[in-house]
Amino acid sequence: MKNFSRFSILAVVLFAFAGSAGAVDLVTNAQVDIITGITILQTQALNFGVLVLNNGSVTVAAADGSTTDADNLISNATDIAQGVFDVTSTLGADLTVNCTAGVQPTGVTLDAFTADWAAAGEAAVPLTRTLAATTEQLEIGATITIDRTQAEPTEGTPVNLPYTVSVTFQ
Repeated sequence: MKNFSRFSILAVVLFAFAGSAGAVDLVTNAQVDIITGITILQTQALNFGVLVLNNGSVTVAAADGSTTDADNLISNATDIAQGVFDVTSTLGADLTVNCTAGVQPTGVTLDAFTADWAAAGEAAVPLTRTLAATTEQLEIGATITIDRTQAEPTEGTPVNLPYTVSVTFQ
């Protein structure tokens, strides 16, 4: 009987160790880096100046606000300017800019958007950029096309041409 009793106690101890080896808990951590996101502030409005009511197009360049006016629509170039925005995000963030025209007045089309990030060179949108500073300048250009059979003169009261500048993480 002595041997049987020792064997039973040893079996219970071995079974107890074997049972606890089948389940293990590990406390660990997840990680997150919370950033401020993206802010954009317009510092200069995209402006096509004063145009003559006629058929044709005018393009304002994103890089420097220069114009292309093959149809001689520009009557007064005083206020012509590219749109300028300050974009702020995390240093090294990969961002994409895109532009979408809103509803335009009858006979007016706004399209062919271009962008110039931090004077790095003008290109069509969408355009990507890795931020080299926490705030960089974004310049926007576009083309306006007038259809004189449908457009209405504004006679000294400039009309708004809505568009959306979207800056998103890649």
